[in-house]
Amino acid sequence: MARERGGVRAARLRWSRALVVVGATLASAHAAAAQAVTPRAPVAAERDSLRLYYVGRPVGWERYSIAAQGDGSQLLADFDYIDRGRRNHLGATMSLGADLRPQSLELARVTDTSRTVTVRVDVQGDRATVLRNGTTTQVMLPPVAFALAPYQPVSQHLALVRYWLTHGRPAQLAVVPGGPVNMVTITRGGLDTLAVAGAGAGAGAGAGTRTVLTRYGIDGVVWGREYLWIDANGHLAMFAAAAGGLSFKAIRAALVPSVEGLMTIAARAAMTDLVAMSHRTAPIARGAIALVGATLVDGTGGAPVVNATVVVAQGRIVDAGPSARVTVPAGARRIDVRGKTIVPGLWDSHAHLHQAEWVPVYLAAGITTVRDMGNELTFLTALRRTVASGRANGPTIVAAGLIDGPGPNAFGALSAETPEEGRAIVRRYHALGFEQMKLYSLLSPAVVGAVCDEAHRLGMTVTGHIPTSLTLRAAVDSGMDQVAHQPLRGEVGSEELQRTIAHLAQKGTVIDPTSSWGEIGGHAQSEPLQSFQPVTAFLPPVFLQTRAAGWGVAGSDTATAHSRLARSLAVTKALHDAGVPIVAGTDEGVPGFSVYRELELYVQAGFTPMEALRSATAVPAAAMRMTREVGTVEAGKRADLLVLDANPLDDIANIRTVRFVMQRGAFFESAALFRAIGFTVSR
Repeated sequence: MARERGGVRAARLRWSRALVVVGATLASAHAAAAQAVTPRAPVAAERDSLRLYYVGRPVGWERYSIAAQGDGSQLLADFDYIDRGRRNHLGATMSLGADLRPQSLELARVTDTSRTVTVRVDVQGDRATVLRNGTTTQVMLPPVAFALAPYQPVSQHLALVRYWLTHGRPAQLAVVPGGPVNMVTITRGGLDTLAVAGAGAGAGAGAGTRTVLTRYGIDGVVWGREYLWIDANGHLAMFAAAAGGLSFKAIRAALVPSVEGLMTIAARAAMTDLVAMSHRTAPIARGAIALVGATLVDGTGGAPVVNATVVVAQGRIVDAGPSARVTVPAGARRIDVRGKTIVPGLWDSHAHLHQAEWVPVYLAAGITTVRDMGNELTFLTALRRTVASGRANGPTIVAAGLIDGPGPNAFGALSAETPEEGRAIVRRYHALGFEQMKLYSLLSPAVVGAVCDEAHRLGMTVTGHIPTSLTLRAAVDSGMDQVAHQPLRGEVGSEELQRTIAHLAQKGTVIDPTSSWGEIGGHAQSEPLQSFQPVTAFLPPVFLQTRAAGWGVAGSDTATAHSRLARSLAVTKALHDAGVPIVAGTDEGVPGFSVYRELELYVQAGFTPMEALRSATAVPAAAMRMTREVGTVEAGKRADLLVLDANPLDDIANIRTVRFVMQRGAFFESAALFRAIGFTVSR
C-alpha cells in the first residue's frame, strides 16, 4: 500500500494524459444532457466495487483498482460470487501501456487453498503469447488489439472501452484470446438518465438526483451483445450480459440503491436492439395467404394429408385439408409448396430468454412458442411486451415465475420463507400475466403447498425442480402439475420406479426431460459436439468459443456417457408408455437446434416420429391449456406453422429442414432470419 500511495502523485500526470481523451469524449457525449455532471478525466489511482447480480439476485462482488506501473498502469480485479452454493472466485491482473494497450493479462481461478492460472496473454510488439485451456499459442496482432478474457472480471470491459475511445473509436478491434483472435465491434448507444435513489454516483448527491450514463454496446467478445454504462466522471456504472447463458449484471456499489432503475435501463437497451434486429428481415408475405400442394402433418396424430392447402387470414388458420376440398379465397396470395411438408410451429418448453438474440434465432429455427422457466423479472416482462406488441419478430412467450427458498444458496430474485410470502409472490407473478409458477430447490414443504394452492386458485399451473425437502411423489401430491427435467433414477424394470411412474400417470403430471441438455452437459469432452449436434458449421465462431467450449465432462469416456444417456432415455420412454405427457424442452443449449435434437433423442428412446413431433406441438399446448390457440394446424387456430423441405415422419432429423416459418400469419424465410442474427444456414 505504501508503495502504491508513493507512486500516485508521480503517476497522476501520466494516467491523466493517457485518459484525457476519455474525459473529453465523455464531456461531448454528456453536453447535450442538462442534468449531466461536469466530466473529468479519471485520476491516477482508481478503486471501485461492483455488486454482482445473477438472474436478478445479488450474489457477490467485484473489487478492482487501477494504479500506476512504470510508464503505464496496472488493473487488479477480484471477482467473487456464489451461484446456488457454488463459488466462482477469479483474480485478474492486467498491465497497460501508456496508450492503454495491454502488455499482459493473467486470469486465475482462486480457491481457499490454490490459485490456478486459466488465461495468460503476453504482448510483445505485434505478437502475443496466449495460454488458454492448458494450450499455448503464438498470435499475430493487428495494430489495434486488446487482451480480454470473456465474461469476467467486469472491469476488463471498462479498460476495453477506454482503449477504444483513446484510439479513435475504430470500427473493429482484435481481441485475444479468441479463436485465437476475435474481431470486436463497440458502438456508442446513446444516453440513459437514471433517477438516483440514494447517495448516487457523486459525493453529496441525494434522493431525487439524476445522473446521465453513456451506453456502449460490445459485440464479439461473447455471443450476444454486452452493454456497459459509464457515468460523467468516467466511472463504470453498470455492465450487463448473459454470462454463461443466464442474466448477469454488475452495478457500481454507489448505485445499488437505484438497482431497479438500472435494471429497467438495461432491459430498455436490449429491447431497442431487438426491435432493430427484427427490422433486418421482413416477412415474405402476410395477410391472406394460401399454402398449396404440401403434405400436411397437422399435429393431431392423424394420417398425413398429401397435396393439402392451408389458408390463412388475419393471423388465423381459415381452413386446412386436401386441396380438392379447400377453397382458396379470391385475393389470397397463393404460395406453391409442392414437395414440402407443413407441420405446426414448435415449442421449447424449457427456455431461458436472458438475451435478446435468442428471440430471432428461435423464430428462424421454427420455434413459435417458448415457455420461459426462470428469468430476471424486469427483462422478461419487457421482452414479452415487445414481442406481443408486434414491434419485434419472435415466438410467443409463456412465462413461469421462479421462486426459491431463503438463504445464500437460493436461485433468482424472489425467495419465500413462509407460506404467506409464497402466496404474495404468486400474486405478484399473476398480476404480471405469468401463466405458471416454477419451484426451486430450497423451498420448504409448507411453502410448496401454499404456492401450489395460491397458483391453482388464480388459474395458474405449477412446475419446477423437486425441492430437496420433498420426494418426487410428495411434491406432486402437494400440487405440482409438472416437473422440470427428468428426475427419476433407477432401472426401468424396478418395482419402485414402476410405482412412481404409475403415480405420475395417475396424477397427469407433465414432464419436460431436457434430454438434449443432459447430453450436452454429460457427453465426453473428447467427443465432438458435431457428432451428435450437427450445427457447428452454422454457428457464429464466438458461440463455440465462449459457450460450447466448456460443455461436457473432462476425463469421461464416450461409452460411459452414452450408457448414462441411454438409461435416462429408457426412463423417459417408460414414462411416455405409461401415459405421462412428455413435452420437449432444452434448458438452453444451442438455441433452436437443441429442440431438433430433443426430438431426435425421443425417437432414439423409442417414440414414433409422430409422438416426438407432438411433444413439441400438441402436447405442450395441452399442458399449458392453450389448445384452442396453438399446437395443431386446424381452422380457427393461430397461424403458427412451418414449411419443411422433407417429412419428419419419414425421418425425425428432417425437422431440421425448416424452409419457411409462419408466426401469427407472417410468413418468413428461415435462412434470412438466421443470417440477420449471424448464423450461417445454406439451403
